[in-house]
Amino acid sequence: MDDALILQKLRAGDPAGLGAAIETYTGYVGAVIANQLRRRGSREDIEELTANVFVSLWENRLSIRSGRLRGWLGAVARNEGRSFLRKNRLLTVSPEDVLLISGDVAEKLLERDEARRLLWEAVDSLTEPDREIFLRYYYYDQSIPAIARDMKLHREAVKSRLRRGRDKLRDMLEREEGPFHGA
Repeated sequence: MDDALILQKLRAGDPAGLGAAIETYTGYVGAVIANQLRRRGSREDIEELTANVFVSLWENRLSIRSGRLRGWLGAVARNEGRSFLRKNRLLTVSPEDVLLISGDVAEKLLERDEARRLLWEAVDSLTEPDREIFLRYYYYDQSIPAIARDMKLHREAVKSRLRRGRDKLRDMLEREEGPFHGA
């Protein structure tokens, strides 16, 4: 069943749409979550978070735009993974923990966290579809041909949007004080 039919069934409240989404995307959603957790969660954690994504799909089925199902699922899966890490204090180094680490290491960890925060802010500032293309390529490791096919764009358009996105991010990050300043 293709995404358009899955979304049609979901919007109609047909559980077969949810079943088809689960069958089609469980592996993808699980991989996104596993990538987020990076061995900081058990297989059971990944399964539970994957189930949460599909519950969220059902609850939000009326608000998902056509042609965006895979991207929506990927974003929700990423957010589920990040929420799990935050809730379990596995995402970043807390200020209290920095006191227990040597000065040079602590400074590098804090700089890395600040760099990550600035980068995510910059990526979040991209407009659609540039943000989705950027995340698919750099974060979900999708190929340009796959992105072009899924988003119904020409390959050259995807390449151009990636280049413009990189330029915009570089400009934004160079203006920021911190780890990227003057890069």
